[in-house]
Amino acid sequence: MSTHAGETLLSVDHVSKVFVRRSDFSRTTIRVAAVDDVSLSVHAHETLALVGESGSGKSTLARICLRLLDPDSGVVRWNGTEVTRWPERRLRPLRASKAMVFQDPYNSLNPRHSVGRILAGPLLNHHMPHDRGVLEELLASTGLRARDVDRHPYEFSGGQRQRIGIARALATGPELIVADEPVSALDVSIRAQVLNLLNDAQQERGLGILLVSHDLGLVHSIADTVAVMKSGRIVEHGPVSEVYEHPSHPYTQALLDAVPIPNPHRRRIRHTAAVPPGQGG
Repeated sequence: MSTHAGETLLSVDHVSKVFVRRSDFSRTTIRVAAVDDVSLSVHAHETLALVGESGSGKSTLARICLRLLDPDSGVVRWNGTEVTRWPERRLRPLRASKAMVFQDPYNSLNPRHSVGRILAGPLLNHHMPHDRGVLEELLASTGLRARDVDRHPYEFSGGQRQRIGIARALATGPELIVADEPVSALDVSIRAQVLNLLNDAQQERGLGILLVSHDLGLVHSIADTVAVMKSGRIVEHGPVSEVYEHPSHPYTQALLDAVPIPNPHRRRIRHTAAVPPGQGG
């Protein structure tokens, strides 16, 4: 399906999700609001970074966006069509247009399957024609070799496995990719390579990308828009350059303070700008 820049591929309106678990020390149950009245949208040719610390609810929200979890309340729309309560049999034909890149490239690929079989899985699920040439082209598009199609995941490094995961996500020609912490399990030296691969795929295909991360500094170079999530709620949302340079919420400022900045003068300017006039030290 072809998309145009600015077209809304995904939107969620006032979605909430509460998990109930039993207390470890008593018979009482505890209600945890993982997602609390969140609204956001992802457009074609846009990368929206959803940023927050572990436990902020961002991965739960990502799964609600893909209807892998049902929200307790609120609305989920794909391409303007509400799919919040659609059963799986009705969602299935639409799932080819949405894909996910998982956090752990070691556990998200079946070690018993060849790379070719892994890439063919989504195509078989959606009854899409394919042959060896198609699978080899998918691998080549992510920087791997055509002959790697016969190898198994344990023969690859972590970065290469994540490339296979991205190739699998691209197999059905999706218009939207949700990447849930796609580089957090990788060495620092290859994180930029994997993020650049996602960015290249977006430029070539016009994808919308929902990029989930705990690192606000990491997404600065790839995201167009950023939404900062804390305790299940969006506390700040805007263009990445604006949020990065002029954070308005204390939590966003705290996340930025954890980002190493090679120019200490720039860090000093950012802190100075956040202090109200007449209250500087």
